[in-house]
Amino acid sequence: MPNQQLVDIAQFINEIESDLIDAAQSIRKRPENVLGLLTRELTREEIAIMEDRGCRSDDWSLIQVAEDFDAFRVRRTHFVGQCVIGRFSGDVAILPDLKLPTGIYGCTLNNCQIGNDCLLENVRYAAHIIAHRESVIFDVGSIICSKNATFGCDQQLPVAVEIGGRDVPVWAGMTIDHAATIAKNRSDKAGLEAIAQAHQNYVKEITSSCSVIQKNAIIRHTERVVDTYVGAGALIDHALEIQNVCVLSSVDECTRISGGAAVHDAIMQWGSKVAGNGIVRHAALLEHSAVDADGVVETSIIGPNTSIEKGEVTASLVGPFVGFHHQSLLIAALWPEGKGNIAYGSMVGSNHTSRAPDQEIWPGEGTFFGLGCSIRFPANFNEAPYSVIGSGVSTLPQRMRFPFSLINTPIEPVDAEAVPRAYNELLPGYGIYYNAYAIERMELKFAQRDKSRRHNLNYQVLRPEIMELVEAALQRLESVTEVKDIYTSKDIEGIGKNFLRDQSRTVGIDAYKRELKRYSLRVLLAEAEQYEQLAGSVEFAQRILSGLMPDMSLADRLQQLVKVEEENARIVQESKEKDDVRGQSIFENYSDAHVAAANDPVVACAWKRVETTTKRVADVVKSL
Repeated sequence: MPNQQLVDIAQFINEIESDLIDAAQSIRKRPENVLGLLTRELTREEIAIMEDRGCRSDDWSLIQVAEDFDAFRVRRTHFVGQCVIGRFSGDVAILPDLKLPTGIYGCTLNNCQIGNDCLLENVRYAAHIIAHRESVIFDVGSIICSKNATFGCDQQLPVAVEIGGRDVPVWAGMTIDHAATIAKNRSDKAGLEAIAQAHQNYVKEITSSCSVIQKNAIIRHTERVVDTYVGAGALIDHALEIQNVCVLSSVDECTRISGGAAVHDAIMQWGSKVAGNGIVRHAALLEHSAVDADGVVETSIIGPNTSIEKGEVTASLVGPFVGFHHQSLLIAALWPEGKGNIAYGSMVGSNHTSRAPDQEIWPGEGTFFGLGCSIRFPANFNEAPYSVIGSGVSTLPQRMRFPFSLINTPIEPVDAEAVPRAYNELLPGYGIYYNAYAIERMELKFAQRDKSRRHNLNYQVLRPEIMELVEAALQRLESVTEVKDIYTSKDIEGIGKNFLRDQSRTVGIDAYKRELKRYSLRVLLAEAEQYEQLAGSVEFAQRILSGLMPDMSLADRLQQLVKVEEENARIVQESKEKDDVRGQSIFENYSDAHVAAANDPVVACAWKRVETTTKRVADVVKSL
């Protein structure tokens, strides 16, 4: 039986309604007058005026114009084939502080349709384009259509496995969840076939004989634009080359291609950007994502609010809020949850076994790849969200399953006979007790930076699916039957190609228990306030608390929540204070340039939660 999620995606594709589909359908329905203008032939006087101003055509009878066409607004232009020209009056802005008269000046137009109040100037060759009203094409080498354009949508991108195996078809309105579901569910051949058929139908619907420039779009100082759909309000400025691209845009979510960028065979959603000599090939940039500062993205899908700068991403599905601002490498990653970071010099791409580039990595949500780390494939950290790979660490192929952990080089020497030399040290729960400030900051920054409108992104770090992984990790740490100084995967499943000291195991147990208690008490408080909860979360919380806090009344449990939040706020502040102490010991004027922990907004937010929780608990207890 097909996976229902895949069936739903196939149905979604089949039922898509979009400006891109509408544009293609309009071109097929009325190819001679897509813009729907009331047109007529040129008068002899208008032809004379235009010829006197340097215009020419092999057959003026093929030129149709709007009823109130102004011949004085067309100069030095060569018309080839059938063209439709709207009316021109007034000015249009090509720069924020520069307006020019609308019209057509110094261009060659071959079978083009130009809407009302457009500006085309110094366009050396335009063929088979539809320019909607108030659009601007200024100083462009060529803007053409092959007459069989699919605008980057007729593609299957080989994410996670470079040579194929998790291929994802792309379409203009796709989401990161759509892509992840298709990439992960490969055994359901019937479901995948339904999606493939729906995608074929979609491609057929959007295939067009003309490139389209929608209302208020601006294309300027660009050498070559081929088979491209440019959405309303989009800006293409000083781009190098754009070919087979769908640029979705709106006036309040402007999509941009600028600064020497080159984009080929790609989909760019609302608010996305390619700039600073960025290169995008065979890719989908989802809403408000970016490629900048010489970044390179190939055969990849980039999720909302993620910016790829300076480094390279190849054959990857990268989720939202990933920080990638340095010269680093990410190859063959299936990372739909995103929310992590790729530090300078990270090499997340050692996927060649000398046989074929067929290996992959599944980073977990919030994974932080430290400076200069090297990650060997295959690697699966999907069940270890918000973990950190330390600076300079080289990891072996592995599956690690402990959330909020640190993988680092050994802190102290270990017995070489007990632990292979290439193993790193694992500190489970590290992010909870040593790096709580970072966890608190993540929730704040995700909420502040989210510009997406079509993705339902959850900013909460503590939520059911994460806490279920924490519970499973706790059970594995507690399942040890023989206490040792050092543990490997032979002793505790899920450690991966690392080792674990017993001291770190006990600290991890305490950290996981505290975080499970904190989450579960939050759920009970919200339930007592009759707030709507995620399905199953109340049952999960009750089960956790029955083990951690048995035989306690609801009132007593909620009073404990205040203490747990206070403890967390202290840990957040202490983790920041460590930075202050270290910085002041190194720089005499450190405090003059850095905000002290006591005044830090993230620390303040943690203490504000304590205050809010105290009041909420008091109100609930009073009503019991």
